[in-house]
Amino acid sequence: MLRKMKLVCEIAQKHYEPGNYTKSYYQVWKNYVYPVYPCCYNTFLKYINTPLGALKEQPEDDPRQLNLFDE
Repeated sequence: MLRKMKLVCEIAQKHYEPGNYTKSYYQVWKNYVYPVYPCCYNTFLKYINTPLGALKEQPEDDPRQLNLFDE
């Protein structure tokens, strides 16, 4: 999900232009994001307003995760 959020944010940064309605967030979502990553407009706004640096991916060996098989 974090990867999807990052890709959506990159698309928005690439095509968004402040003050230009034809390149507004709504138009970017409608023309570039929705055809590739189907989501509602509110979800798109949540994605672009989420600070990606604050969200860190869990390491693969999370100490809180229980192991099914002892090695």
